Amino acid sequence: MLIWRVKKMWKKYYQGQRGLIGVSFLILFLELLVVRLVGTEIRIFAYLSNLVLLAAFIGSGMGMLIKRRLSPVVSMAGVLVLTMVLKTNYIVRLPRLEFKLFSGISELLSPIADSYIWLKLDTYSRSGMVIGIGLTILLFLLLLVLFMPLGQILGQELNKSRQPLLAYSFNVAASIGGMWAFSLMSFGGLSPYLGLGLVLFGLVWLVGRDKELMTYWAICMVGTAVLLLPQNSGKQPFQQPVTFWSPYQKLTLSLVEKDKVYKPDGWYLEVNNVGYMGLLDLSKEAVERGAALVDPVLTEKGWDKRFSNQYDLPYMVQPGAKKVLIIGGGGGNDAAAAVRAGIPQVDVVEIDPQIIAIGKKYHPEKPYSQPTVHVYNDDGRAFIQNGGSGYDVVVMSLADSHTLNSSLTNLQLDNYLYTVESLKQVRKILNDKGILFLSFEVPKLWIGSRMQETVKQAFGVEPRVFEVRSEGAYGWGGVVFLVGKNGAALDETVALNEPLAAYISEHRADYPGEPINPLTDDWPYTYLDKPRLPLLQLVVAVIIGVTMLAIKGRVFAAQKLDWGFAALGAGFMLYEFQNISKSSLWFGNTWVTNLFIITGVLVFVLLANWVIAKREVEWKWIVVGMLASLGMQLLVPLTWFYGVPQLVRNLVVVVFLSSPHFFSALMFAYLLKRARVKSVAFGSNLLGSAVGGLIQILSFVWGIQALLWVTIGFYGLGAYWKRK
Repeated sequence: MLIWRVKKMWKKYYQGQRGLIGVSFLILFLELLVVRLVGTEIRIFAYLSNLVLLAAFIGSGMGMLIKRRLSPVVSMAGVLVLTMVLKTNYIVRLPRLEFKLFSGISELLSPIADSYIWLKLDTYSRSGMVIGIGLTILLFLLLLVLFMPLGQILGQELNKSRQPLLAYSFNVAASIGGMWAFSLMSFGGLSPYLGLGLVLFGLVWLVGRDKELMTYWAICMVGTAVLLLPQNSGKQPFQQPVTFWSPYQKLTLSLVEKDKVYKPDGWYLEVNNVGYMGLLDLSKEAVERGAALVDPVLTEKGWDKRFSNQYDLPYMVQPGAKKVLIIGGGGGNDAAAAVRAGIPQVDVVEIDPQIIAIGKKYHPEKPYSQPTVHVYNDDGRAFIQNGGSGYDVVVMSLADSHTLNSSLTNLQLDNYLYTVESLKQVRKILNDKGILFLSFEVPKLWIGSRMQETVKQAFGVEPRVFEVRSEGAYGWGGVVFLVGKNGAALDETVALNEPLAAYISEHRADYPGEPINPLTDDWPYTYLDKPRLPLLQLVVAVIIGVTMLAIKGRVFAAQKLDWGFAALGAGFMLYEFQNISKSSLWFGNTWVTNLFIITGVLVFVLLANWVIAKREVEWKWIVVGMLASLGMQLLVPLTWFYGVPQLVRNLVVVVFLSSPHFFSALMFAYLLKRARVKSVAFGSNLLGSAVGGLIQILSFVWGIQALLWVTIGFYGLGAYWKRK
């Protein structure tokens, strides 16, 4: 009986939706895959991850609006070409200019990147900039074209369905499946290149014509050969770098190269192909072995060897510490120093589980295996807000991932560690005489000035700012911002150690100039000198605009854009930016949190579809609910919910932050049900979402919260254009 009912339900609801389910799953899986891989292998797109996402949105939307058939072989060829672009490092040599094709875009565009990017070239080259912009346009067009046939197939599946809301619900549910499949693959440490291979072979079901099959299988064979090309060489492990994939990034581990005899033993870890951290043997025995070589170098450079190890220094400033918190523990150097200092309780927070695993296995001193060390795989900001208290020392040692964040990134959740609000939370979890030892690389004077001002506003006292370097003997060093919960107690402690006090005074870092705005949760852009639009963001916006104008004739000649659906798409994307920012601040910026946030949004979409399908809701009340829910986001800060009982607090926050998405989904479902051509409605919505993604750059000027007014404006326009 049960089997009969299942078969009946399958025949009634699911049997005609297999194509829709497949292409919906594939689009979101491939979208996430491409964002991950392009941002990893071509570093400029890690700073401009929105550009890859916008290409996917625009390509899918255009595909729905074009009537001329686009062969799925185009998508297959696009995947093949993208694979070749990412896997090869062909070096181009021109007069007075040498660069790696595509992967060298970051360096070519560095002269117009008016903020700091690691490994940025200092040379100015007009020809290099022109080539870099040209390569960026080519890559953008490649991604756009790759998604166009997939979008067209999705639009066709939506158009032929007699139950548009049911079809849309299948689209959303399959998208959830694609997102979870990608996330589980990433959590399992599988290479995204494997995902590209699966996509390449999975596209076979799209091929509907026999004459296309031969081309398809030829592309698959070439693609497989390219994917199997080794990224590393060498007969033995670690003679050449070995790559690991975490849920967040590409990690490359290699032995410390002894090009300088005073470098410590250990490993170097690159994040997304940029040097990021070391796993170094800085034990007493190792330091003594290298003293004969290291000491003369430090003396010559004017560094006191007693205080040149940034990892040991916090426990010289705060002798007798019993409880320590390390935020951004990385591979274990800070934890190893705490163990060497005999700290009874060491809490270490590291967001990346793969980095923790690498630290446990490869760090020479094995700090994460010590009974006094407790490692938490969590977001630093979330742990500060929800973790322990009574710490003698809080260490924030280069917790920011420069390879993932800069002024060029709209959403900088790592940088939320350095806002006034975050550091105020740090102050709360310190004991009465506790200290914050924050080290940071300061490539620009105004970055140091901003960090100094942010710490000052959070703690209410001027921090001691000084530089720590060891010429590579004990790591990279940095600028230390040292401050105590009780300023007088810190002064007294430092004064008791006269050599230390002299060192801090001698290597004091000064950041003169006009006062600079501190970092806040509303404006967390560490690497932007002041509220303004970064030049590179403007260039990218122009590139997208020019591209759209160049091809609009072919796209919109057959179908007219639905401006109402486009406005709703822009509003949705702008509020999604708000929702992820605030949810991640509340729950932590882990991959699990983001997965559940976006899943929750899509579940609210399914709920809205069910409501519209089951009963007729008046349009005016949907619009009122939408605008009211956005207005509540403006009026009610999340801190208000601290007064809600803890057992229901998180649920209340989720409902509060997701309510605009629910009413937005009601608006979309209501209108989709009545739309004459579903593909035009859906495609217009996707193109509007791309516009919303571009408009997010205004947060650099106005702050994140102010974009709620822009969101309200777009939903108001959408409601006006679609009024009944």
